[in-house]
Parts: sequence; C-alpha cells; structure tokens
Amino acid sequence: MRPTYLTIDTSLVRENLRKIKDSLPEWSTSTAVIKANGYGHGSVMMGRIAVEEGYESLAVAIPEESVPLRNAGIMVPIYLLGLTRPQSFELVADTNSIPAVCESTDLEALNKVADNHDIIIRVAVAVDTGMHRIGIKPEDAVEFIKRVESFPNLAVDGFFSHMSNADAADQSHAHGQAQKFHTMVDEIRAFRPNEDYRFSLANSAGLLSVKDSLFTDARPGIIQYGIMPSLDVPNRLGLKPVLSFHSEVVHVQHLDAGEGIGYGSTYVTPGPMTIATIPVGYADGYPRSLSNRGTVLIQGTRCPVVGRICMDQFMVAVPDTITVKPGDKVVLLGSQGHESISALEIAALASTIPYEIFCGFSDRVPRQYI
Repeated sequence: MRPTYLTIDTSLVRENLRKIKDSLPEWSTSTAVIKANGYGHGSVMMGRIAVEEGYESLAVAIPEESVPLRNAGIMVPIYLLGLTRPQSFELVADTNSIPAVCESTDLEALNKVADNHDIIIRVAVAVDTGMHRIGIKPEDAVEFIKRVESFPNLAVDGFFSHMSNADAADQSHAHGQAQKFHTMVDEIRAFRPNEDYRFSLANSAGLLSVKDSLFTDARPGIIQYGIMPSLDVPNRLGLKPVLSFHSEVVHVQHLDAGEGIGYGSTYVTPGPMTIATIPVGYADGYPRSLSNRGTVLIQGTRCPVVGRICMDQFMVAVPDTITVKPGDKVVLLGSQGHESISALEIAALASTIPYEIFCGFSDRVPRQYI
C-alpha cells in the first residue's frame, strides 16, 4: 500500500452534519451536497453518513455521479445541480435522479425517455436570481410550471437557485437574491396553493450568514467537512475539519552549497543542507503552485518545499533542529505535534480556494475512513 493517503474522520463528519441539521427549524429539510466525489472526501461514504444522520436527500452535479450512490444502495432522492444534456437523459431515468431544468432543457426529449421507461421524471427548476449561470428568470416561474405540466411524464418537484455572493462581507447582493426568490415563491404558492414544492436557496454560506436564504430546504456543501466558504463566513456552529493528508519520507540526502534542486533548478542551496523527498506530486492533487512556497510537517516541524513540485514527488528542506530518515511520517494537510497546516493556508499559497484543493485530490490517493 502507498505511504500516501487521505484520512477522513467520520465521527467529525457526523458531528458536523448533526450541528448543521440541529441549527435548522423543524419544517426545513436538508440536502447534503456531495458532488465532485464529496468534495474529494468520497461521495459514497459521505452520502451514507448523511442519510444515516437524517438528511432527506443528496445532491450531485451530473447523472454520472448518481451511479455509484445507487450502486451502493443509497435510495434517497438525488438532485442534479447542473443541466443535463439529452444524451444523458437515459442515465437520469436509470438512476431515478431529479434533474435540474430550465428553458434550455429539451423537455420533449426528457418526456420521451420517461415515457419509454413508463415513469414520471420529477424535475427541479433552476432559477437565476443573480448568479447568471443557469436557470429561468424568477418572474417566468408560473409559466414554466405550465410548460412542464404540458408533458404527461414530467412533474415539478420544486425550485432552486444558487447564491453567488453569500460568502462576501457585503451581503447586499445575497439579500437581493433572497428577495427575488421570495417573491417568486409567493407567486408560485398563489398559483398552486396546494402543491408542496421544494424551495431551496441556502447553500453553505447562506446557512451560516444569510438568514433570509432558508426556504423549505437547506443545501450544505463544504461546511459538512468543517471548511468555511471564505474568511468572511463565521464558523458559528463550531464545525471541524475532517480531512488530513499524509505521506512518508522516502529519501534523505545531504547537499553542499550551490546545488540546484528539481526541474529547472529553481532552488539553489545557499549552504550545506539536508533534503528529504516526499512521494507526492501534482498528479495526487498537491498543487504545483506550492513549489518553493509550501510547507509540510515532519516530527511536528515545518519543512519548506524547495524546488518545483514534480508529478509524483517533491523535496523539502530539513531544519538542523531535527534528524530525518526514510519512513518518517509527513503531514501535508492537518496537524502533527503542536503544528498544523490548514486547507485555507494551502489554498492561499496556491492562489485558489479550499474547494479546489479538496476537489483536486486524485483517485490514486487512497481514502482511509476512521
């Protein structure tokens, strides 16, 4: 087995999910967003835990992401947050997923697939309240209901929209989106007072920062894993990070001054140095942009990355305060001793966001659940 792996603490996942669920009013359902392989944490395991913790439904981006969930025996409703093209409609039917639809969706083709399978496909209407990614205009919702209802094998499950600035310090745009959604909900309820539609707007940042974004369903994403969407979103529920990234030293060498390290020799030893090689690279999801910038923990001591990160390996400088040998444990993300490296720290050094760091962990890095 590789010495490189991710550890996911399932007890902390459960704790986070419970805190989120307990923060919601009794009338609100909750949908655990586990797209992109559960933000790198493993969609099947994260989906199972969410269902066990009382989450009524799951959400992924594309129908292909529903397949492993259904194969694992997870039978709760699965919402698709991205638009599905006609070539994947069969998979929507096969996995009994609830696709996002808007005026760009070929409803006639979707209805035909449903008819061929002798089923009713329930759809979630995507609404553009200000992100301008996908969705109908809020004021067109009633007419769009009529359009969906004109197809005998389609039915409206509900409506959802996505918040684009809920994680910002200035929440005026977020409140504006919430108001547009609220107006639409009132119009729909006036048109269909007896329908129990699902209305979902609150994402991770919305749940923590924008109170008026919660309608009938909450849609937590990255906060399930203890990561805040941005520095402007308070961790008011006390959620804890669940994932850590581990490896081992595979080689140690002592170099004199003036030696270039790695591709392009972008780091030259200023004096005698001890260099350790770690068997992790950008093919594993450790960003190349951390070259000559990142740090890892060995024996609870920060060791800086020196030279360019390779596809499968990178090198670090070992301080004179510790003696390192092959087999010594390395933490790339997480805690060791009194030191810790957070996803936010890595993301900041890599000029990105924690979402991208987690989604970048490749399949060749085993996930260990504890």
